[in-house]
Formats: sequence, structure tokens, C-alpha cells
Amino acid sequence: MARHATLIFTRHGESQWNVDNRFTGWVDVDLSAKGVEEAKACGGLLKDEGAKIDVAFTSYLKRAIKTCNYALENANQHHVPTTKSWRLNERMYGGLTGLDKKETVKKHGADKVLVWRRSFDVPPPPIDDDSEFNPAKERKYKDLDPKDIPKTECLKDTIARVMPFWEEFIVPELKAGKTVFVAAHGNSIRAILKFIEGISDDDITGLEIPTGTPLLYNLDANLKPLSCDLAMAPLKFGRYLGDAEKIKAAAEAVKNQTKVAEPAASGAKDPSKTIMSIRAREIFDSRGNPTVEVDICTGTALFRAAVPSGASTGVYEALELRDNDKARLLGKGVLKAVSNVNDVLAPKLVGMDVTDQSKIDNLMVQELDGSKNEWGWSKAKLGANAILAVSMAVCRAGAAANQMPLYQYIAKISGKPTDKFVMPVPSFNVINGGSHAGNRLACQEFMILPVGASSFKEAMIIGAEVYHTLKSVIKKKYGQDACNVGDEGGFAPNVQDNDEALDVLMTAIEKSGHAAKVKIGTDVAASEFYKADDKTYDLDFKNEASAPEMKKTAAQLIDYYKSWLSKYPFVSIEDPFDQDDWDAYKAMMTEVGDKVQIVGDDLLVTNPTRVKKALEIGACNALLLKVNQIGSITEAIEAATMSQKAGWGVMVSHRSGETEDSFIADLVVGLRTGQIKTGAPCRSERLAKYNQLLRIEEELGPLCTFAGTDFRCPK
Repeated sequence: MARHATLIFTRHGESQWNVDNRFTGWVDVDLSAKGVEEAKACGGLLKDEGAKIDVAFTSYLKRAIKTCNYALENANQHHVPTTKSWRLNERMYGGLTGLDKKETVKKHGADKVLVWRRSFDVPPPPIDDDSEFNPAKERKYKDLDPKDIPKTECLKDTIARVMPFWEEFIVPELKAGKTVFVAAHGNSIRAILKFIEGISDDDITGLEIPTGTPLLYNLDANLKPLSCDLAMAPLKFGRYLGDAEKIKAAAEAVKNQTKVAEPAASGAKDPSKTIMSIRAREIFDSRGNPTVEVDICTGTALFRAAVPSGASTGVYEALELRDNDKARLLGKGVLKAVSNVNDVLAPKLVGMDVTDQSKIDNLMVQELDGSKNEWGWSKAKLGANAILAVSMAVCRAGAAANQMPLYQYIAKISGKPTDKFVMPVPSFNVINGGSHAGNRLACQEFMILPVGASSFKEAMIIGAEVYHTLKSVIKKKYGQDACNVGDEGGFAPNVQDNDEALDVLMTAIEKSGHAAKVKIGTDVAASEFYKADDKTYDLDFKNEASAPEMKKTAAQLIDYYKSWLSKYPFVSIEDPFDQDDWDAYKAMMTEVGDKVQIVGDDLLVTNPTRVKKALEIGACNALLLKVNQIGSITEAIEAATMSQKAGWGVMVSHRSGETEDSFIADLVVGLRTGQIKTGAPCRSERLAKYNQLLRIEEELGPLCTFAGTDFRCPK
């Protein structure tokens, strides 16, 4: 295809801080004497090429502006209209700005500095507000929205800043068939080249761009680059103007800016185990609420974790830190927690060994946070959501450093067998009530457990078939609107009481043909309808005109549950009483503890201290394990291990606000707890966990068994 337009880039000539080998970023440093000559030589090359520039673009930084001016002047093109934009500025190097590159390497290590300098999506630490190099202090940016002035950037961030300008201002000129000249910076040019050349995230960070050297692209009418035999790898279409050997040497010089003499091998840290950087961000969970995600970079790879969030939460859970700024995200933002990761945890953890899980967790929980209440470490200072995200990412990194799958590594650090594994029985939440639904159903969840399956895969098939059969039953009885799903994928039909919901569920189980293999469980979440003033439980609490007979004492509620056990195939009852009603739990254990699993969720909140109390008084016989209730992997493992040693069951659980993170799938296999609940076989954030379990079972083959009817105490 014929040439339609021409695009020419040049990185600014050498700056004075290039000479001094300092991280420059947005600091407005002038050209060195050599840089001036490079800029002029750039103009000479444009002239020799016969390029007629129609329009030019450059940044707000004088090293790029002067390069543009010198180049055009020496190309004898003095009246080219030129647009300046802060969006073409260099990448913002944050806290590295102004530092000597080689001294920074000596202090922090080459691997860590390489991550900071060239990682695609891991930025350096942010610049201090009072730093003399903070661009927010500069007059040239006074009209910018403060949120547009970065405190740090990775290349991904730079791309997000540059590309809107590319689309709005540069592309129209190219579509008009013009020759466009862009004098900018290494990373702002990389941002555009990534798009033009189709370079991957991994490869773009290694692209070296020599200073003061024109890079020319011929584009067709669709602005696709035309092939060029003179393109210099890794470029496929761009052609540098000038002597090829000099260009290669210049690019190599850029690459070597942070190289220092190799340290002696003895005592050197294993880069695969060493934390090089930690970066948190605010993302959104499955309910549209903010949550925390963390990236940890070792010397060899990046590891990511995101934390979930609950809708019905126990009062004794570790603190989930929210911003409480009602003007933003209804007060649910997590920028404080993100800042605590980036500004408090990260500086202390960088350089630590990712295989020291308990050491890292204890440092975060006991020293860096240090807050306590009567039940132990509360995470009230930094937030359990901040600490847990780091803890999960560290665990993933530790698994990789040990060259193990995550589930096997969790088994290792929790003292479980690492050669034989147990696949869990899934507990599918298929009917929703309580605070999760708008119907009158008091119980929060009714679940199906395919304990009669022969494998996890068969359990998934059974669960899916019952789920779809239930949908058809609900549709026929309550109409299409009743088939809408809740936060966890279950249905919320307009049933009037618990028994009606159970009858609908039993009809679906029978119609599916799986009655012989399926048992029932429930999460009552009784704290939601406990009336502390008269110590009763209102089974019609969502109805303002609740009848007196719907208000039950603990003893009456136990009889109510016993009637269920005689009528329906229950194997598990979660949170049957209020989180402080220890006497009721103890009484129920005495009555039916030998017949059914009684699970403590709000009662125990995955807290080893509360588990210990429950063991002492005989309050329940199973733990619901939610890692975000306690806030670190080490404490979660402790709670699980304590429960298992006492002969309890342990059910690993999701939260109502989930992400695509599938960590708990590996956790349940690693801890061999034998049971997991992570919603219905519906909604991708729920299936992310179930699908990971399918992969694990396939990978393990004969090295795993299915818990089945032994789900409470797997063999």
C-alpha cells in the first residue's frame, strides 16, 4: 500500500542529568553541550532525508522543546507549527527523581531498580509532597487538575497519559496525510511505539531509544506502518536515520546507565525470593465496591492478590479499613488502605524473603500495625484489607520461589502432606435470603452439598444440574422475575418462610435425579435477626408487622432446627445463633452436635482466640475459614490447624463481595479441609474458584481423592 503520511520521532538530546546519571522524569533539566549537538545533528539528518515537516509536537520540558527547535532550525524548517503538551512528558520517576542511578543500584540492588525503572506496571515509590522535584510546585502545571500530576508512574501509567493526546491531536494530522515530528522522551515515545509496532507489555520495557536520533515511520491511509527492510530489531517498521553502528552503540549506552560492578556471589540474595517492590491499588469487587489489590515483584516475577469484602460481617472481624469520605464512593473507598501498603508496609518489606511467610505476616500485624483488642490483633491501624492483600501476594511469591503450585506450598507451610491431597465438597449457595435478598426469608443461605459424588468434577456437574433444575422450578412457581440472582449467584424467590424455601429446593433436587447424592446446608446468619433487648430471634425480621410467634427464644430456635433435621437431609448449619450467644451454641451442641455440623462464622471470625474459647466451652464443631476476617495467611492457617486438631470440620469460604482472585481454591486443597463454599455455579467471580479446583484435580490425578461423605474430617 502507498505511503499516506510520515511520522518521525526523536528522543531529546542528552540532558545534563543524563551526564550526571540521575533519574530525571518531570524535572525540567536543560540539554548538555553534547545534547545540543545531538539535537542539531537530528535536524541535519531530517534535511538529508528530505523530510518536510508539516506539524510538530513536544512536551512541556525544555530538553525536548529545545531538541525540537534545534532540529527544525537545522533542517531549515523555521515556521513549523508546534504544539506542547504535558502529556508528552517523560515518565514520572516518583521517589527516584534526582537520585544517582548507580548509587541507587548499590543501595537497593540492580533487580529492584530494574523493576522500578523498566517494569511495565510497577511504579517506583511516590515522590514526597515536599520534595523540591515535585512537579505540583511548578507554575507551568498550575492549570492542571491536581489528580493529573503524577507522584509516580510505571510505563503502563505513562501510556494511559500519552495515548489520549495521540488520538486527539496527532492522529488527525496523520489522517490528513501530513508529516508529523514528535520530539519527546524515552517513555512517552515508547508509549506510542507500543501501539504502532504492536509490542508486548514485556518487550516494550526493554526497547532502548538513543538520544537525538530520528526514527521514521511511513504509514498507509489506515495509519498502519509500512514494512521497512532497514528496521532495527526489535522494531519491525521504524527506521532510524543515520549510521546504524552508532545508533546501536547509543542505545547500548542508555541500557547501561544503571549497571554497576557485579557483587560477590557469596551471601547474595536469591532474586526469586527477594521482594523488590510492592504496589497497591484500588480496584472494584463483584458488588461494585472498592477493594485492595497488591502487586509484589521479586527479582524474577510479579505476583498479584486481591481481597474480598463481606456484606454481613461479624462485629469481631479484623478491621476492613474504608475511607469514610461520603463524597466519594459512598464512603467505601480504600485509598487509605492502599496508601498504608505503599507508604508503610512496602518500605519495610522490600528486601525480605517471600518464603518467610510467618515472619512477614507477624511484622505487618504485630509491629507495623500493632493494634489489639480483647480477641487479639485487630488491624485497626493499617486495615486487614491492606495487610491481607500483601500476605496473599507473598504466599503466591513464596510458592513460585519454591517451584511449587500454590496449593502444595500452602500444604508445606501449614504442615500438611505435600504428596497426597483432598479435593473439597463444594457447598453451593442456591437460595438466598437474609441480608443478601429482598424476600422475607430469614436464613441467609440454603446450600446443596453433592457429598455422594465420586470426584470434584462430578460434584460440579451435579451442582450445576440441580441449580438449573431449581431455576425452572422457581420460574414455574414464582415467575421469571424470581430467577434473578443475588450477589453470590443464588436465587431469591418470593418465599414467605424458611420451610417454603426448603420445600422448593427439595423439589428441584428430586427432579434433577440427584437426591441420593445431595445433602443440604444452611447459613442462618442469626445475628442479623437477633433482638438483644428481649433475647429473641425474629424469623420474620424483614416484615415490620412480624407476628409474635415468629420471635423465638434460643431454646425454641433449637427445637425449630431439630424439626428441620427430622424433615430434611441437613448436614451443616452455620451461625444458628447470635455471635455472642455462647450458651445457645453450647445447648445446641449438646442436643444435636453428634448429628450435624454446627459451623461458627460470625461466632469465630477465623480468630484463633475465639476458636480457643469455642473449644473450651463446646460451642460448635466446625470453623468457617474466611481469610479476610482475620487478615493474614499465617493467622488463618493457625485457626484452621487448631480446629482440625480438635476434630472439627473446616469450611473454606468466599465473601459476598468477591474478585477474580482464586486464592481460596488453592487454600482449601493445601489445608485439606474437605469443604468449600464459594457461591452458586453462576457468576464468574464464583466460578473462578470452582474452575481452579477443576484444574487442580486434573493436575493431581491419582495424587488426590474427593472428600465426599468424609468432608468434615477428610481421610
